[in-house]
Amino acid sequence: MFSFIYSWIDVIWLPVMYFAVHKQHRWWSLGFVLSSMILIRLLAEMMIHGGYDNGVLGFLDSHVHIRGIVVSSFFYVLFMILAHYSQETRGAIFLAACLSIFFMIFVSVSIVMLL
Repeated sequence: MFSFIYSWIDVIWLPVMYFAVHKQHRWWSLGFVLSSMILIRLLAEMMIHGGYDNGVLGFLDSHVHIRGIVVSSFFYVLFMILAHYSQETRGAIFLAACLSIFFMIFVSVSIVMLL
């Protein structure tokens, strides 16, 4: 039961992100969260399939998927703060911000999953 909840707890960010940002940025934000969720799941599956459920180095005892959710949640909060203060931003600029934070999540989660 709890493993199912831990696997899908990051879905809570979809409605939170939808209502937290301004109207013109809602679909960009949902795309950002969905792509980040897919990224976290792909990275975790690669680690689990390789036999490293707790990371390659084994410094942390938590599961790699939980680590990915925690790190990405930190970046989601950062993204919501930035999106709140950039209400006049055009679509292309907002997309660039989404992509840069997406790659920050990728690098950070990769490093944390290795630990």
